[in-house]
Amino acid sequence: MKKQLLILWCLLCSGTILAQNRYPIIPQPQKIIPQNGSFELNKQVVIVDKTHNPQTLVALQPLKDKCRLAAGLALPIVSKAKGKKPIEVMLDNKMTQAEGYKLSITPQRIQLKAKTPAGIFYGVQSLLQLLPTDIEQKIRANDTQWTIPCGTIEDEPRFGYRGIMLDVSRHFMPVDFLKKYIDELAALKINRFHWHLTDGQAFRFESKKYPLLHTAKSPQWPTNEGFYTQEQMRELVKYAQDRFITIIPEVDVPGHSQAALVAYPQYACQDSTGKQLLFQGEFCPKPESAQFIADILDEVISIFPSEYIHIGGDEASKVAWHKCPVCRKTTQDLGLKNVDELQSNFIKTLEKHLNSRGRKMIGWDEILEGGLAPNATVMAWRSLESGGEAAKMKHNAIMSPTSHCYLDYYQSEDPNEPLAFAGFINLPKIYSFEPIPENLTAEEAKYVLGPQANLWTEQVPVGGHAEYMTFPRGVALAEVGWSKKEDRNYANFLDRLSSYLTRMDYRSVNYAKHFFEIKTQTSRDANQRINLSLLCDNNGAPIYYTTDGSTPMQQSNLYTGPILISQTTNIKAATVMKGRMVDEITRTISINKATGVQMELTTLPSKKYFRGGIGAITNGTFGGNGRFNDEEWLGWNDQDFEGVIKWNQATDFSKITLRFFHKPSSWVWMPKSVSVLASNDGVNYTPLATVNPSVPAQEGVLTIPMSLGNQQYKFLKIKAQAYGTIPANMTGAGDKAWLFVDEVVVE
Repeated sequence: MKKQLLILWCLLCSGTILAQNRYPIIPQPQKIIPQNGSFELNKQVVIVDKTHNPQTLVALQPLKDKCRLAAGLALPIVSKAKGKKPIEVMLDNKMTQAEGYKLSITPQRIQLKAKTPAGIFYGVQSLLQLLPTDIEQKIRANDTQWTIPCGTIEDEPRFGYRGIMLDVSRHFMPVDFLKKYIDELAALKINRFHWHLTDGQAFRFESKKYPLLHTAKSPQWPTNEGFYTQEQMRELVKYAQDRFITIIPEVDVPGHSQAALVAYPQYACQDSTGKQLLFQGEFCPKPESAQFIADILDEVISIFPSEYIHIGGDEASKVAWHKCPVCRKTTQDLGLKNVDELQSNFIKTLEKHLNSRGRKMIGWDEILEGGLAPNATVMAWRSLESGGEAAKMKHNAIMSPTSHCYLDYYQSEDPNEPLAFAGFINLPKIYSFEPIPENLTAEEAKYVLGPQANLWTEQVPVGGHAEYMTFPRGVALAEVGWSKKEDRNYANFLDRLSSYLTRMDYRSVNYAKHFFEIKTQTSRDANQRINLSLLCDNNGAPIYYTTDGSTPMQQSNLYTGPILISQTTNIKAATVMKGRMVDEITRTISINKATGVQMELTTLPSKKYFRGGIGAITNGTFGGNGRFNDEEWLGWNDQDFEGVIKWNQATDFSKITLRFFHKPSSWVWMPKSVSVLASNDGVNYTPLATVNPSVPAQEGVLTIPMSLGNQQYKFLKIKAQAYGTIPANMTGAGDKAWLFVDEVVVE
């Protein structure tokens, strides 16, 4: 009996795998009923449109275009099949979900039902993913067989709002790239494109009434790369609408407004003499400013038909507001308690204006402070809890917390990654995101509209880099927004993703290939030889490596166990996902007397910056020169660094080199002092050297070499005193500085 159950279990598992391979749809549909056979696309196929709705023709266009370009098939739209093989399309008012669809595929016909043309469009996207991957290419050989596997798919999204935000203020993105970007979002059934048009660096929206706005050069950003004309914006709105995506424009106020205030300084706070107060990036919250912004919003409304208009509302420092006579008087006249309530009053004024124009307001979660505007939707970025707070207040919330949804964060531990923001969100992290906080009741959860991922572009100058940061993490976000929580499975997702990536290859999308993180680990064996291990959580898939600088391929060295290292070595390694080489890393293993020797730490780093473990200090691998948050860097906040290297026997050495990170703009400071001590019994230590480094002019890695003289000891203690309180007029002034330590090199 047990043997029969085992056979049955194996058959069920193999059936599931076959279903995944036959139906590699992303996002994961709600329900798939597999069936044998396939529907062949050939010249006998016609589309029978029973909807009599012009929007349905728009929804069907991607299918017609792909089949025409790749297969040379016209797929004419007719009223009756008349002996042809039909793809029947119909609207069904009995279906409950506006974006849901039902696909029924047999060898003789395909039937696509939906409540709305949007549902038809999403059914078409699933159909396209069921076709061979080279449907993405232009016309192929005549012998190519275009088939769709038979089966029934019943599908609808979990959330009505599924968004991606792209910041074009920090770096201007051409319209042609934005169209390509929107195409990729549409293929993933994402239905909101949040367009961050203005920030401190530049105002990309062409205003007819205030023409100085879009040509102003901000002190934050001395160049202005361009702007979008109103005609271009209308064109992009229509392009997105044809792909069932709503563009939500953002004009960021009252903060992040340096560029706007360069153009129109009269709307900044002024002292009693009429001079603009310094150090401000916020509009003065006076009636004249509100009218100025309302005029701009009216122009925005005339271009963007979106129900929502985003007004920002985040990170206003309000420093000038405390000093501004107008702000103080307004606060007193209105009986407000503080500047938070002053901002809330200003935001409420803007919301009333939007509501009077038939629109709704979205703001970042700072709009919760000082009292939430009556009808505002909160975009929760600082935490999931802030969105939950809005939901408890019966306000709609869109969940885009920095913990899971910021695409400008690093996505790999590799020190060679392109420069990004300091956070870390890899593919499995964003896939694990649950938009509904656990502490919400079922009724409160209804106010969570859905998830959104955000790409800020301070470090993203061009479209290809934007693609690299967005995909495949944006693919994972799409599944979070569409598929049931209980149906999401990362291994299953990767299985389907492999097919999807092939389609992106054909579309020349520059996606990142970080799916499994390859880690290096050095150790010393009983004979004091240094061994390098390659570790990877990739379900046992092979790892290939080279030591000659060449790119790893499946013909390269197969990793089977620790690699003996006798000298400084450059190693490249990659793993395999369904025949595709991915997760390529490059590491330089520097051999010195500390390499592979475990250091004992007296004070442990912050959990957030301890991903590499204690071994990162002496593994022979240097952290990134442009970042302090890869696994090679360990970070302490308001704590000194102290650690001891212990050899099995007394060891000769004469020099030690330490690496620290210095980036005051991110609260990261070099140490005040560094000391090295030595001992033979681990109790009584002799001071060898102390350095009090000067604060460097440039941010980045600070290397401190220290000559120790010819020494022979068994224990070596290193101390680095944290900088302490951040000085005035510096980022984070008054807070405690972070201390970051990388590799310890002993020679």
